[in-house]
Amino acid sequence: MSKSTFPILEVQGNRLTSIHGDVSFFYSMLPSDTSQLDEVERTGFFESLARGLNNLNFDNYFKFYKICDSSFLETNGSYLPNFTGIEFKEQSQPLECFFQTREIFSEVGIYDDYVSFNGKYLRVFSVSEFSDDEAHEHLIPQDVDYVLSFKKKAKDKSINKLERIRTGHLSSFLKSKRDISSEGAYSQAEELMRDLIHGSESMFEMEMFFLLRSNSLEELNSMSGAFVSEMLSRGIKVFAEGQSLRHLKSGLTSIFNELIPGVKPRLGLRTLPNKTSHFRYLLPVERSFLMDEGMELHDNSGRPIYFDPFTDAIKNRNMLVTGISGGGKSVFVNKIVHHLIEDHPTVILDKGGSFRKLTKYYGGSNLEYRFNPFQFKDPMYLREIILSVVDVEKFGKLEKGKLLRAIKEALPQSESFFGFIDYLKEDFPEIDLYFEDFKDYISDDHIDAKSILYVDVENYPKSVIAPIIIFILEYFKNIPEKEKILVFDECWSFLGDHCSYIDECFRTFRKTGAFPIAISQSLKDFSSLGDELANSITNNCYFKVFFPQEMEERHDITSFDVENIGSLEFQKGVFSECYLKSSDNRFRKIIRTYLTPLELELFHTEAGKDKKMEGFLSKFEEFFDSSKEAIEAYVRLRHENFQNNNAFYFDI
Repeated sequence: MSKSTFPILEVQGNRLTSIHGDVSFFYSMLPSDTSQLDEVERTGFFESLARGLNNLNFDNYFKFYKICDSSFLETNGSYLPNFTGIEFKEQSQPLECFFQTREIFSEVGIYDDYVSFNGKYLRVFSVSEFSDDEAHEHLIPQDVDYVLSFKKKAKDKSINKLERIRTGHLSSFLKSKRDISSEGAYSQAEELMRDLIHGSESMFEMEMFFLLRSNSLEELNSMSGAFVSEMLSRGIKVFAEGQSLRHLKSGLTSIFNELIPGVKPRLGLRTLPNKTSHFRYLLPVERSFLMDEGMELHDNSGRPIYFDPFTDAIKNRNMLVTGISGGGKSVFVNKIVHHLIEDHPTVILDKGGSFRKLTKYYGGSNLEYRFNPFQFKDPMYLREIILSVVDVEKFGKLEKGKLLRAIKEALPQSESFFGFIDYLKEDFPEIDLYFEDFKDYISDDHIDAKSILYVDVENYPKSVIAPIIIFILEYFKNIPEKEKILVFDECWSFLGDHCSYIDECFRTFRKTGAFPIAISQSLKDFSSLGDELANSITNNCYFKVFFPQEMEERHDITSFDVENIGSLEFQKGVFSECYLKSSDNRFRKIIRTYLTPLELELFHTEAGKDKKMEGFLSKFEEFFDSSKEAIEAYVRLRHENFQNNNAFYFDI
């Protein structure tokens, strides 16, 4: 084992001073998420990288880091690269970023071909050669750490070197037998010289080192073999650095020291030439990103991303979720609500019980039978309630105006809903007869404000569903908190005659900061109810979430969106994927949903799968302080003993 003196003397903010007196500055990089850019936008992004590289100062060095999905830059220059779509922020913890720990409580040991500290193992691979294949944005694997050190070469020196190369191959044209390889080298040098002169290319001296980390040497060795093969398949030849004369390796100590932030790279032993058009694809500018913070979700590579619909950066929070049955819509919405429900008043309009277990887990209130339409006195709302019961075709524009006037006159005189209906009989004889089969579902009691109110519309006869939906929407509008959640699950077929009211509701939600989530099997579901309702829902929703479904281009769905929707994957019992798109194209991201054991038990909707939980709760819930505690106990037993389905606590 070799030892070396730690090479950093001082860290002051993002300013680093090495033991040799070299001063540099360290920054976090916040690149764009290129997966959310279409082909034209991605081309423009990498062209901007090329322009930024071509404009760098050749007096300064740059060290780019990719460490655990985060990117960093160290430079001794006062000017940062001008890369469109990339933000640089001063980073005051460079050593923690590099070592991935706050403290190094053991010596840093340099062994034959690996480094060890804090019980961790690290191997350094240098790049010794790139293939002649054209570089591309996926050249470097996403999940590998690396350090890229470089300096830009002065244009005149680059041109002089290429001129020498070109001159050296000029004689190949004079040979009696053609030297194809030499002629090719001549042509490449001449083409690159032309690009250098015109400023579309620059030359760089670079070193690139990959860092493999592991908790054991055995695992590190296994990872290393797979890594070397992977890189060869990508056209990159790598070399494991070491400190062993027996294996003809040397220099790991000095190389590892130079990788540490604050140490000026010498660009000596492992230096390779490179040009802008290739070099830009080596920069660590790939980031999977949705929002800075919020609930944890995952991208389609399994990397964590975050989503917070209540962030101040978003004013319109309306969301539409579409997809075929069984594709994961209700699971996704359950997961979102699960992470928000304790901090925000929530109303759930369910159809079939997809959100029943979540409501029970949080102790929500279930409106199972009766409601009081007269709890709210807004005349427009009451007119909508009445129109949801009567023969609406008998109420043209004139009759609707007459009804609204009668409602306004009746309100001061009425103390109950049926007293109110009796008063309307003066202008609309026998209107009360429409409500005869409605009486069993009407109450004079008001619903107190609930933190969670749940309604499954399938508990009501078809004639009552539209009125109770309208009542629930009015209840939601009257919740005083601005940040509140509404789940509206596939109830659209009952609202074809109430487009204007639904439109007004969603416009109100959009303006007031509420978070309504509308769920449907496809955008085509709305078209059968009329263009007015379809446009009302789709146009008022900032977020659109697409699960697998047939999709064609339209005014708000591009070929890029269709391609992403068509690529969605699903593995039963493992994950589902959806595509999140915002109306301004700020977000265009594939999201993968994984479930914890608790979420799996709460969210799944497969028939017959709830019998064990229901049996457990019927026997043991009374011994717990809440449904939440009882369900969590069931989940612990179920999933800590998942191989023994005949255990006594399941035999119920």
